[in-house]
Amino acid sequence: MSKPERYTYSVQQKVAWGDMDAFGHVNNVVYARYFETARASFFNDMRLWESPQKPLEGGPVLTHLEMDYRKQVRFPETIDISVKLESVKNRSFSIVCSMWNQAGECVLTGKAELLWFNFSTGKPAAIPDAYKEQFFQQDK
Repeated sequence: MSKPERYTYSVQQKVAWGDMDAFGHVNNVVYARYFETARASFFNDMRLWESPQKPLEGGPVLTHLEMDYRKQVRFPETIDISVKLESVKNRSFSIVCSMWNQAGECVLTGKAELLWFNFSTGKPAAIPDAYKEQFFQQDK
């Protein structure tokens, strides 16, 4: 595994008692939900959900998710989830993620690949220019 990086954009996630499994640590599938929450917050803060140019017929669809678990997490931890756009192509983009415990240790790294999908036609489509502009502003 490569050395983890903490990205500029981050959200705090409190671990709920119900997030743990029978072994007393956060269940591995819960991290996918944490990553999803951070991605949604990132998009919301970029104002992508509120864009007047937002095409109603399309949107991002998760096509691939990878996560490397580095350290166990238990209740009552608060995790800092940092995310960053890694790449933007014509019809797809990827977001990377790292999660950190209160001791400053990286507990997970991950990557999500998303495809822009036209829900009316049922086929992949180009990412609208309004979104690409927002994406490229994040690199500055």
